[in-house]
Amino acid sequence: MTASTADFGREAGAGLSDDELPAYAPMLAAFHRTCASDLQKIIADLPIKPGARVLDMACGDGAYSLWLAERVGPTGSVIGVDRSTAYLDVAREQARSSPLSPIISFQQGDIAELPFADDSFDLVWCAHSLYSLPDPVAALHELRRVASVGGHVAILENDTLHHHLLPWPAELELAVRSAQLDALEADVDGSGKFYIGRDLCRVFDMVDLSACCVTSYTIDHRAPLSADERSFLGAYLEDLGKRARPYMDVATRTAFDLLLRPYSSLYLLDRGDFFSSHLELVAVGTKQAEATLKERAIGG
Repeated sequence: MTASTADFGREAGAGLSDDELPAYAPMLAAFHRTCASDLQKIIADLPIKPGARVLDMACGDGAYSLWLAERVGPTGSVIGVDRSTAYLDVAREQARSSPLSPIISFQQGDIAELPFADDSFDLVWCAHSLYSLPDPVAALHELRRVASVGGHVAILENDTLHHHLLPWPAELELAVRSAQLDALEADVDGSGKFYIGRDLCRVFDMVDLSACCVTSYTIDHRAPLSADERSFLGAYLEDLGKRARPYMDVATRTAFDLLLRPYSSLYLLDRGDFFSSHLELVAVGTKQAEATLKERAIGG
């Protein structure tokens, strides 16, 4: 995977035309394939009833839309929304072969101004997109608006500095993470968004989503790695190096490259005892009626 394939740290879709897939598309597809069973377990834990109306915001390739459709069943509906028409084409193609395709639809839209009335959905789902937006709080406000009273908003995110556990020496990990932190703090868009996983309940409270509950999930990878696992993990390591390498000292950079460059004889992904675990965080909050919010404000 080339250096242009990863680059997860920019605004989603920045600089792209609507009919152009983002550079991270192959990595994301590999992630969805190799982690499908784990991601489906996350979907299985969401507060969804048969017949529910669900919005999959920033649906990308439509993987979550299909899994959400399995939860709502033939009497429910799932609408996937993305700003990218190229991604919507991919999502429609994937959904076409599903027996639940009649209840799944896709349309273009921007999270800054969703094309739906207030209280339209029983569940609003958004995966791995909040951190990449210019204003995550404003985006969450809009997601709350289209959720029904008593309905839920569910966000899947991670925390950049505590995302992947890798089998490398602790002293190297500390040095690399320090360099990564320096890189994130130098990002003109603001590093705070990259740690949003740890702040989800605080952000939910800012937009009056109540009863926030965060659940953590770990997804494990061990040798021998599948082609999709190598693609996903290789892209992650590539992006980590691209971001952090300029902030490493010479010794750290040398040790890092020995373990994390694919052409190295010590490449981590080639180890027979390779094991990695990455952390995913899901926050679920409830939209209360405005009268309830006023009562809470008076009582608080």
